[in-house]
Amino acid sequence: MSNSTLHPSRAKYLSLLKQTTSIDFDIVAAEDLTPSAKPVREVASGDKVILKTPELSAYQRAQRRSQLVVSRQQNNLEKIFSLALEYINQDAQFDRLDLDWMMKFTELAKHSYSQTMHELWAKIIAVELSQIGTFSYKSLKVLSELSTKEALLFYKAINLTSRVGDDKSAKILTGVYKKPTFMSIFYSNNRKSINLNKFGLSYPQIISLAEIGLIYEQEIESAPYLHGEKINLSYLGKSYSLKVKQKEVIFTYYKLTQTGNELCKLITTEFNKGYLNSLLSDFNGLLDISSNTESVI
Repeated sequence: MSNSTLHPSRAKYLSLLKQTTSIDFDIVAAEDLTPSAKPVREVASGDKVILKTPELSAYQRAQRRSQLVVSRQQNNLEKIFSLALEYINQDAQFDRLDLDWMMKFTELAKHSYSQTMHELWAKIIAVELSQIGTFSYKSLKVLSELSTKEALLFYKAINLTSRVGDDKSAKILTGVYKKPTFMSIFYSNNRKSINLNKFGLSYPQIISLAEIGLIYEQEIESAPYLHGEKINLSYLGKSYSLKVKQKEVIFTYYKLTQTGNELCKLITTEFNKGYLNSLLSDFNGLLDISSNTESVI
């Protein structure tokens, strides 16, 4: 049975194996099998799976596979380092770069095969050259274990991050509430929550990011803010002044880990107007909100 008569899915599978592992199979009908052929296995239909290069020993075939892997890894590095040329600037501090860090970077980066991951690794080397010590080995290790799907999920999460007050770490705000008192149970505006799922970030996705080590799994509460206290809220370049209307107002949020904060520097954010509007309208019951450039919301 030639590849031309194989079911398309099997033909594609055999092609994938050859491209990624150098394992070169063929499937032949039992009646077409030569006496000298040694089938690897028999499929349910009775056809035989054979190696196209039976003259090579297992060691020789393994060498071919190793050569393929090494060449693909070399190709990955060449793409990453060529992409980095787009981001290298005049602030690069080549004389201060830690050679150990560079060797670890190279060893981890070579295992990334997608364009999305190549872009991230390219940005890391460029940023590290400009700001030595920005990325820890732990962050590089996390990135090396990140799938493209997980990286895109992290992009989505970063687009929902804010910075509150003097704390420079990124947070995903989830709500605000007034610390309960006996009388407060009679009021309906004591707690305002943001439905993150509405903006593309579900709870299972948050758990996934936590398992990777990019955000903390547990929702965190801020210290209570006092009546009349002013707080600065920054969302993707837009800054707002918040004035607390009531006593002991508390923010809830998911916080990025140190690794998450390091890696978020790589991401070009996309402004989510719907999320910002929801943030401002939901918080307005407990906070007076004004923009640094616009009238009171």
